[in-house]
Amino acid sequence: MIKVRAEEQALMLWNRATGRTAILSGSELEILAGWLNGSKETGFIRRLRKLALLPEDEPHQILHILNESSRKKAPFRSLAAPESLHIELTSCCPLQCQQCYKEHGEQELAGGVLHNLIRQAEKAAVFQIALGGGEPLLYPDLPDVIAAITGRGMAATITTSGVGLTREKIARLTAAGINHIQVSLNGSTEEVNKQSRDGYKEACRALGLLAGTTLSYGINWVARMDNIDDFPQLVQLGHSYRVNNINILRYKPSVSENYQQITLTKEKQLQLAGMVKEVRNIRLKTDSAYSSLLCYLNNRSGLFTGCGAGRRFMAIDATGNFRPCSHTAMTHPGNNMMDYWYNSSHLALFRHTEENQAGACKNCFYLSGCRGCQATGEENCAFRSPLR
Repeated sequence: MIKVRAEEQALMLWNRATGRTAILSGSELEILAGWLNGSKETGFIRRLRKLALLPEDEPHQILHILNESSRKKAPFRSLAAPESLHIELTSCCPLQCQQCYKEHGEQELAGGVLHNLIRQAEKAAVFQIALGGGEPLLYPDLPDVIAAITGRGMAATITTSGVGLTREKIARLTAAGINHIQVSLNGSTEEVNKQSRDGYKEACRALGLLAGTTLSYGINWVARMDNIDDFPQLVQLGHSYRVNNINILRYKPSVSENYQQITLTKEKQLQLAGMVKEVRNIRLKTDSAYSSLLCYLNNRSGLFTGCGAGRRFMAIDATGNFRPCSHTAMTHPGNNMMDYWYNSSHLALFRHTEENQAGACKNCFYLSGCRGCQATGEENCAFRSPLR
């Protein structure tokens, strides 16, 4: 299923099956419009078709959406609506992980609030809703929630510790239409993993169960001083479980750890970049908050290459409050998602980070694409590049 959305002087194309997204603007729109009006197919159009980003049955439906883009207005340096929502279903979790950045509690997102958000997301043409926690597998009627999301043409994903995942739950999630599952794991062995996370055996057990299915699934791995040297072994473990991806996340402040002792030194940041370049035959994804690494690996910078908080996505916590991302304390009472998207003073801060940067970041070539991480700062960044 291909979804097409009008943006300000741009189009967004999204393939629900693969999760692949493209933003077209400028001359790309001219080439697309020409092809839709009968011009010869170009290499650019062939690439879009190869990536399965053009509707094969009725591609001309794009024309009227293309006309909308000339009238669309988006907030400064952001999309006209969130591309994805990150929803914390519950604060409950059976584990007590050392690196957890949340205070555990007994809060669950009210069903009426959740389904209202799903309806608002459909109206805004949101592409994906990512469900987390706490432990999302503890949320009542999770398959019904997923069915409500996918039944409205959006993708549903979950991030889990793996605790409580069974063949029966996988079957119910599959029937509901779940698109992807990420399992959190910080080490290839229990010894490495337990320095930051509980539940090593449960995570491996969950990956083993998923390996026997046709679902898309992967590993969430947080880069830390105590597991960085284990990364090649973690990749091998991912191979053994036939995971579709390993998602590399930057370490963010937790409630029980010393951030400066855990976050990677400059030397280890460069070591990680080198190891990433050596990986073959498995898809590595770099979390958007690790924007400095992402820019360094791709050697480029652009409007939407950096952290997407407040620009491509927003978060909702288990109390129903809106946030730019789940790692900030900036909360706003949840009600009207699009009013928040256009008028939040918190989101405005995330959209003006270039103006607010100081020090070495201000003169970095990657600034407009990296933008830094508002939850951590970039004082220890190894990837700064002088203006060219």
